[in-house]
Amino acid sequence: MKKIIGIAATLTVAASCAFSHVTFADSTDATCEFYSHGDKKKDRSGPCTFSQRQGYVDIGLTNGKTFNLSPGDKPDHFKDQEDHKVVREKASGNQQVYKWDEKKIVVTFQ
Repeated sequence: MKKIIGIAATLTVAASCAFSHVTFADSTDATCEFYSHGDKKKDRSGPCTFSQRQGYVDIGLTNGKTFNLSPGDKPDHFKDQEDHKVVREKASGNQQVYKWDEKKIVVTFQ
């Protein structure tokens, strides 16, 4: 009887793990700098979070605003949640640059 209870408990745990599988994104703290269209001087900067998974990118600001980027039709091309075109201009070791028509965000990883 104890053996059956042990097997049942093991199966219950295994089943709950199998059905509650969650995919986690690669996420990290970063600093975001914002530039208006064509400006070389940043408008503002501050801490942010950056995550990416399977071609999707999320940039979260401390004020609650989030930029959700979906993969576009070419590499390094995205659409934001308002269907605006976004191009990743740079993706080097500790920095990525995302450019809209009217703004640019430079994400520097900590």
